Amino acid sequence: MVFDFDQIDSIINARSIAIVGASNNPGKFGYLFALSQFSMGFTGQVYLVNPRVKEIMGREAFPDLPSLPEPPDLVYITVPAHLSMDVLRDCAASGVKGVVLMAAGFREIGKSGLKLEHEALDLAREGCFRLIGPNCFGIYNPRNHLTLLPGHDFSTTPGDVAFISQSGGFSAHVARLGRSLGIRFSAVVSYGNAADLDETDFLRYFTLDDSTEIITGYLEGVRNGNEFAGALREAAASKPVVLWKVGKGKSAGKAVASHTGSLAGSSEIWESLMRQCGAIDASGVEELCDIILTLKTMGSNPGRRLLISGGGGGLGTYGADLAEEEGLEVPPLAGETLSRMEEALGRAGAVAGNPMDIGAPLIPLPAFESAVHEAAMNPTTDVLVFDLAVNFAYSIAGEEGLGAAVEALVESGRRSGKPVAVALYSRSCDPDDLTFEEILRRLRSTLLDAGVAVFPSMRRAIRAISKVNTP
Repeated sequence: MVFDFDQIDSIINARSIAIVGASNNPGKFGYLFALSQFSMGFTGQVYLVNPRVKEIMGREAFPDLPSLPEPPDLVYITVPAHLSMDVLRDCAASGVKGVVLMAAGFREIGKSGLKLEHEALDLAREGCFRLIGPNCFGIYNPRNHLTLLPGHDFSTTPGDVAFISQSGGFSAHVARLGRSLGIRFSAVVSYGNAADLDETDFLRYFTLDDSTEIITGYLEGVRNGNEFAGALREAAASKPVVLWKVGKGKSAGKAVASHTGSLAGSSEIWESLMRQCGAIDASGVEELCDIILTLKTMGSNPGRRLLISGGGGGLGTYGADLAEEEGLEVPPLAGETLSRMEEALGRAGAVAGNPMDIGAPLIPLPAFESAVHEAAMNPTTDVLVFDLAVNFAYSIAGEEGLGAAVEALVESGRRSGKPVAVALYSRSCDPDDLTFEEILRRLRSTLLDAGVAVFPSMRRAIRAISKVNTP
């Protein structure tokens, strides 16, 4: 079908939904999905459909779609694949706008499933509604508090990051990780087998969606390479696009085919396409989220010149090596900056320069504030990267000192107008040392709230900065 923004928008921003297969049985998908909607507080009307009961979770249940008082915008079908066709026929006759077909058992299982999927698509064409799935978790949209299957505890605060995913599991994983990282979503769409609406449709939709500033995705296959390339080029020309593509090798391709029935592609072709279109290629859920966080805090192309700092010469040398591997620079300090930094760090064990070795995990606050201020203001600094081991620094400064250091890093970024990244971690793994983990989380929250990117390692920080500096 021809791309229609308004048609997809009426699905993602649905004002009413019907859940076919809603149930009182906690072991059923229909129970879990309905409970998720009520827990999230979907802002529209929710109709529960099950011909076997009169009431579900204390709410009225309807025997079928034709018995509803109005056609819902969106129908979620949570019954098994072989029972879905009759429901889709009712959808075609009822005038609904969209259907999410959650069940597996379609193209991914072979010829019999492919036949069933074609039948589902024919019914969608007949009824002029759009189909998401099959074999998917659906839509998470904090604007109307619609959520996908395991998303009862997702954030209800809307944001500007869209995530499209062929994997239901990763759609939930990224949405939940985003909450802890301060990443807020305009929408997350799990679209599974993509019998109808696919990655190209959603790329086009989120390119035009005013609520979305960053488009991200997890892809296992691309149905129409030429159309997708055109949509990707158009999307990346107006917004940052970050995609994680799997199934590039032979073994992975077989796994993809059995998972969503998608076709894989070679890594060389994919990487070339991403470069040509100006999109960012991610690998793994952690790197995907690192890149999103970096875009949110630094924007695109913040600069390649890093000033790396922390307590220890070896750490700085390691960071400089990582930067060089990623095509970034660790340039010498400007002359006047070096003189002022030497004065600020006039103590044994501290070394002014780039990398900057403050001589210990933390030093007295006045010296620390002066040093990081000079580091950020230095003319050859585009991004300040600071390494902070919580357990080591705690032994010297306590939690109060750690908090003061974090505030100094925030202030250095604010005064210089330059982005700051903090590699924040604890090297203590003993069960008796969980206090450090609690402190780490509080410090991370403070930094994220202030717009400072936080990473669990220097390697991940530098890798993400490199990724957002697209050629």
